[in-house]
Amino acid sequence: MIFVVYLMWSTQSKPMVQKECICKSPYQKNNFYPNNPPSMAIKKITTDKLSWINIDQVNNEAITFLKSEYNFHHLDLEDIQGETQTPKLDTYKNYLFLVIQVPHWNEETKSIKTHEVDIFIGDGFLITIQHTKSKEVKNFFYRCMKKKRIKKEWMRSNSGYLLYSLLESLFKDFQPTLNKIGKELTKIEQDVFEGEQNTQLVRELAIYRRSVLALRRIVDPQRYLMANLAHIRKPFLNEETSLYFDDINDYLNKTWAIIDTYRDSIQGLHVTVESLITQKTNKVISMLTVISVCLLPFTVLASIYGMNITGLPFAKDPVWIWSMFVFLALLLVVIMLVMRSRKWL
Repeated sequence: MIFVVYLMWSTQSKPMVQKECICKSPYQKNNFYPNNPPSMAIKKITTDKLSWINIDQVNNEAITFLKSEYNFHHLDLEDIQGETQTPKLDTYKNYLFLVIQVPHWNEETKSIKTHEVDIFIGDGFLITIQHTKSKEVKNFFYRCMKKKRIKKEWMRSNSGYLLYSLLESLFKDFQPTLNKIGKELTKIEQDVFEGEQNTQLVRELAIYRRSVLALRRIVDPQRYLMANLAHIRKPFLNEETSLYFDDINDYLNKTWAIIDTYRDSIQGLHVTVESLITQKTNKVISMLTVISVCLLPFTVLASIYGMNITGLPFAKDPVWIWSMFVFLALLLVVIMLVMRSRKWL
């Protein structure tokens, strides 16, 4: 009797541990994990059909979590531990692995920096991984977490639509910076043709040329990545999501055309500024040459009469000395008139 009472008491005293399903994908090893995420760097948003896990710091705990919960290929896990140089798309039977590069404008250095976002997407789950905390991804994630209307809209369908919403936001968030670069190039063009050519202008052109080249390296491979993504057929990537990714591809192609226009403008302005600066330099050198030629008779005469030689003609006659000065002045006027007639002045 005492044993039965003790057994009933011990059973009631132990709290039940509730667990939550993070996804229903066959690529998840364990169907459940505790409500609390393994780390503050790993955050999740869940619905009945879809789970989004955001990892904003790649450390041993994050790698262990991915290994224990999912059957991802070991090469993909190696890729997320180091930053890659170019975007990529790897296709597997039940999931896709993407490496996306998001352009970011650094106002202090006036340069384009890239934030890499690694993405695993499968049926019922989306995992985003950042090597450095991206403000764009963070804002998107917290908008989805805090606002029920946005969460319902972005996670209303499958993981493919959520991926589209994320990529659209990341790429289009850079549009204001692209417009800013265009306005700055227009301002530089006005300064060039208003007669302002200096080293500061050349430096600004070099800065924006570097930024445009960086954008070309980022956008070009991702155009083809989006085109390939639009043609992949998976349970989470159907004909409807294909239209969405085609839309992103069209946007990147338009962005590519704008970047090409900026590149051509910078090259044209660079050649124009160099030509104008060279013209100014040549004009200064021409003026200095004219002055040297005009002073040449005086230099020759001073050199001759400056030598310690006796018996030089007119050396002791003050009248002839003043006559020589008058002759040299007239010769200087004649030289200047000749140079002016030839448009050397």
